[in-house]
Amino acid sequence: MPVKSLSSRDDPKPETEPPDAGGVAAVDRAMRVLLAFGEGDRGLTLGELSRRTGLYKSALSRIMVTLMRHRLTIRREDGRYSLGPALYHLGGIYERSLDLNGSLLATLQALARDTGESASFYIRQQEQRLCMMRVDSRQQVRDHIPVGSLLPIDRGAAGRVLTHFTKPGLSSEEPAFVVATIGERDRELAAVAAPVFGTRQRLIGALCVSGTATRFSEAKHLAGIRSLVLLEAARLTVALGGDATVYPSA
Repeated sequence: MPVKSLSSRDDPKPETEPPDAGGVAAVDRAMRVLLAFGEGDRGLTLGELSRRTGLYKSALSRIMVTLMRHRLTIRREDGRYSLGPALYHLGGIYERSLDLNGSLLATLQALARDTGESASFYIRQQEQRLCMMRVDSRQQVRDHIPVGSLLPIDRGAAGRVLTHFTKPGLSSEEPAFVVATIGERDRELAAVAAPVFGTRQRLIGALCVSGTATRFSEAKHLAGIRSLVLLEAARLTVALGGDATVYPSA
């Protein structure tokens, strides 16, 4: 069978190697190949991989042999390449290694310290929201919500976030990405909340800071809380395996 000659159209010019930053160039190229696969890619040809990575097909062929040996990729019957079962195995190990409670506690402690208000984490329980973890404010006047409390999901900042982000097809550009409510569930209380995501960008829950409506009515105080909640929600998302690039700038 004749071998097709490679043209500049089929095989891109090699990219300039970045300055040595203490890594291994061969490993870097292999990572570029794995990360070239995107959502919905059931199989890619060498040509498609070459265009996405900037690597020669000849180099890609050698890399694919190594990746297949370790089951990080597989070659399909039609000649296309797909991600392999070893990645699923590693992903499961990674997901099981995540410490939700440990990460949550550190985040809530930081929020309560930096805002001077109470910090909570809510998860959805059918048509209600459950207070899963909480760090109380040191303010003499504050809201009192014991861990394990069930609250309405249609009122309050955390409820609005949990409702909004369980709907399909929503983006970070929508106004409910960080929600502030004053006097909605209780006329004396206010709250700010943002979503937290985990692996596969699954909604885990809502990070929330709450306090008195009087304090939250101060524009500077409210703006500071919004920024901190958004920042900590992004950090917690990274710690839990999610993609924090979806968050708007705090």
